[in-house]
Amino acid sequence: MKLKQYIKESSNLTIKTTKVLGHIHDATVNADGDGKTIGEQDHEHIIYQWMVQPAKGHIHNLEE
Repeated sequence: MKLKQYIKESSNLTIKTTKVLGHIHDATVNADGDGKTIGEQDHEHIIYQWMVQPAKGHIHNLEE
């Protein structure tokens, strides 16, 4: 099953970011790859079309 189809069927997907500056984030995205990081970090990253946006002077990638 294709990822986009799976996400549409299950609403949002929870994924992780890569480790940068000693931390990672959990994130939720919709079928278009839009969402944000979630959890107890002192900052959050917006995710737009599968690309994590910078916050607090750094950027992550999404785990594969």
